[in-house]
Order: sequence, then C-alpha cells, then structure tokens
Amino acid sequence: MDCIFCKITKGEVPSYKIFEDGEFIAFLDNFPCVEGQTLVIPKRHVGYFVDMNDAEYKKIMVLSKKIAKAIQKTFNPVKVGVIIEGLEVNHVHVKLFPLPKEGFAKIIKCNPKLSKEDMVETAEKIKANL
Repeated sequence: MDCIFCKITKGEVPSYKIFEDGEFIAFLDNFPCVEGQTLVIPKRHVGYFVDMNDAEYKKIMVLSKKIAKAIQKTFNPVKVGVIIEGLEVNHVHVKLFPLPKEGFAKIIKCNPKLSKEDMVETAEKIKANL
C-alpha cells in the first residue's frame, strides 16, 4: 500500500508529531490553511470514518478533543474547528483548525446559501436514508 499516512505511522516518512500511542498518531499538517492545523489518524489503515468500528471512532474523537484543548491553549483561537476527512489521502484523518473569529469562512471557501426550498428538499433526502 502506498499510503503516506501509513508510512508516517511506520516512521518511514518524517512528521512533526504531537502525540502517539499504540492506536493513533497526531501530527502537524504539512499543508495547513492556518498555523497549528493538526491531523489525528488511526494507525490502522481505514479509508472512511464510517468504516471505523465504534470503539475506534470514540477513541479518535476523545483524542481529538484532547489535542484540540492543547491547540486552544497554544494559539488562543476563538474555537478549534473539526473536519473528518479522507479525500486527498485515502486514510481517515481528523483535521483540527485553530479558528479566527471569521471561522472556516476565512480559511475555506464555502458555497453560497441555498434557497429555503433547496434546504427542505436536501433535508428530506437525507432523512429518507436514516
């Protein structure tokens, strides 16, 4: 497997580690939108967060909360934002962003607001699949 995050967990690729235990590792994002942006990943390769078992999911979120508190103390942002991703690298990663008062809008381009009708339709489509 040619997964950069798996190589980081094995020590084959250097990283700026913040935390590591037997199951997870947290390190600075090499391509941050904001200083202090941190990734928390499972050492076990899993591409999508819904494929994690519940115990593993709970552990990564508790660890992400712990790391977010450290980011909060370090950078004193308004809040620490959280995104669970796995697109650029097909390996689950929780991205933690120290957010300014403008929030994600300052660091991530968002789509324009949808109409009320579009919002209702979208909500109904998702509810139908619960």
